[in-house]
Amino acid sequence: MQHGPALPAFRALVARLADRGGAARPAAPHGARGDGPPPARLDIAVCEGGSEAAAQARIRLHGRRLARQDRWDQLARALREADQGRARTPGAVPVARLLAEGAAADALEAALAAADRADVARARGILQVLEQGMEGLTADPWLAALLAQAHLAMARVWQGRPGAPDPTPARREARAQHLEAAARLVAPFEPLELDSPLLAALRCALLDRAARPGARVADDYEDLIDLDPGSPEHMRALGRDLHPARFGSWRRLDLEARRCAQRTADLWGAGGYVWVWMDVLAGDSRGFAHVEAELFSEGLHDILARRDGQHMANLLAAYCGLTLSGAAGPGTARARITGALGWILRDHLREIHPELWAEARPGAGSGDTALRRGKVRALSVLAEHFAADLRRGHRVVISAQGLEIRAAG
Repeated sequence: MQHGPALPAFRALVARLADRGGAARPAAPHGARGDGPPPARLDIAVCEGGSEAAAQARIRLHGRRLARQDRWDQLARALREADQGRARTPGAVPVARLLAEGAAADALEAALAAADRADVARARGILQVLEQGMEGLTADPWLAALLAQAHLAMARVWQGRPGAPDPTPARREARAQHLEAAARLVAPFEPLELDSPLLAALRCALLDRAARPGARVADDYEDLIDLDPGSPEHMRALGRDLHPARFGSWRRLDLEARRCAQRTADLWGAGGYVWVWMDVLAGDSRGFAHVEAELFSEGLHDILARRDGQHMANLLAAYCGLTLSGAAGPGTARARITGALGWILRDHLREIHPELWAEARPGAGSGDTALRRGKVRALSVLAEHFAADLRRGHRVVISAQGLEIRAAG
């Protein structure tokens, strides 16, 4: 296959179709807890260029460069090898998905600019230009998956954020068109035959188009998780889709979380139960009436026993200490789960990864602003946890050697 110039035809067309100079979206307001000034007498290293963030950026950039140079054959091979090889970042994010995101990034940025202006036709046309620039290569399953993933990203944009007003008819139609395009692209390919978690994840993401999604959700996700049990994001997506507002119920969600924990026990112990419930509890406090807190706590221990790196320690500390923070009566499920913060800090956390604390609660902004706010949030949560020691003038030191509380003087 011939490689194109550094600026292939489809990018030139994208540039003409879309105005990239639109204003940035304002950051959402942020919550009070975790956004105060950093405390004194609290010593812990801050890793501002975490290995996970760097790895994801590097992979996306590689995908973007291959697409910009029209090196579709090399991109298809990289996607296939990463997908079938179950390549993941240090934070267990599938490399194939990140490569696909990077390859579609130029077109998506332009389409998002059009969506900001509610220009449905232009946003859709930009992805059509991307497909045309690939010169019919979507017969390759992984290039088809790349495009389908981009259409799903746009479908989510037109759907709007949770809690936002119902989308207009034009936005609903735009979402339906992008879902239809994604389904068309992946329909010819069977994920199990191709040993492709990427395609299986897309099939799950297209459940909205199924006549009876509730009847398919468990089986489709079972295929996906069996293909790639080492990636928590598949289990987290299963939980979100089993929320009563989607395709499930509280009883069914808990049942599938238990089944998932059993099927992935060799990798995660009881951790599968945590991953399925994780985003549900973060988004809907009613879930605390249905989750088994003891099993969830056991799962937290099992995850960190098996993946005891600083990415995972920060992810779960931020989840327990910030995402789920709020009023919790003694003996409640919420109190039991958020109480895990203590032993996570004592036994596992050795440095702060600000990007994970920024993501743990909405409203952190982006770029350097998010990193600064993530650092402040982490330090504030730690200061609150060790408040009694700090008030006595003690110094709390967390290092690679562990937690040490030094007496005043």
